[in-house]
Amino acid sequence: MARIGKKILSAFIETTEPSPAEPSKIEAAAAAAPAQAVQASPAAQSDQRFADYFDKLFSDANIPGPDYFEFSKMVAAMQVISDERARYYAAFAGLQVQGLDKQKLLSTAAEYLRMLTADAGQFRKTVEAALQEKVHSRTAEADEKSRRIQALSQEILKLQEEIAAMQREIGENSDKLTASSNAYATESSRRKQQIESDIRKIDNYIQ
Repeated sequence: MARIGKKILSAFIETTEPSPAEPSKIEAAAAAAPAQAVQASPAAQSDQRFADYFDKLFSDANIPGPDYFEFSKMVAAMQVISDERARYYAAFAGLQVQGLDKQKLLSTAAEYLRMLTADAGQFRKTVEAALQEKVHSRTAEADEKSRRIQALSQEILKLQEEIAAMQREIGENSDKLTASSNAYATESSRRKQQIESDIRKIDNYIQ
C-alpha cells in the first residue's frame, strides 16, 4: 500500500515522487465497478476522484469468489427495490447460491474496514509529508524572507540616515573650506599689497 496516499494526493497537488502506474487489471476492474461500491450519504457530495480511487482500491483488494465487495455492488445495483431490507436480502440470496454465507460476508466487510483504516493512515502520512514540504517549509521560507526584508529595510533606513549625516558634513566642510579659502586669499592679497606698498615707500624714502 505504499502507493495509497501519494496516488490519491497526486490528483490534487504535485508530490515529490511520481506515483507508480496502476496495474492494468485494476484499471479494468475499476472501469467495470460502479461508483456506488462504497455508499455515501446523499448530503455528502464527494469528489469523483475520491470515488474512483476507492473503487480501484476495493477492486484491487477483492479476493476471488463472492464477498462483501460483490455484495455491495449488487445492493447498489438493486436501487429499484425501495425496501432496504428486501434489497439486502435479495443481494445476499443472489450471492448465497455462489457460496457466500453471512459469516463470510461480515468477515470480509471487516477486512475492507481494516483496509480503509490502513489506507487512511497512509494517506494521512502522505498529507503530513506534503504539508511539511509545500506548506510548513514554504511558510518558514516566507517568514525568513520577511525577516530579511525587515532587516534590509532597517539597514536601508540606517544607511539613508548615514548618507544624510554625511551630506550635512560634506556641506559644512565645503562651506568651511570655502570660507577659509576666501579668508586666506583676502589676507594674502592684503599682505601682498602691504609689502608692495612698503617696497615703494622704502625706495622713495630711503636714499
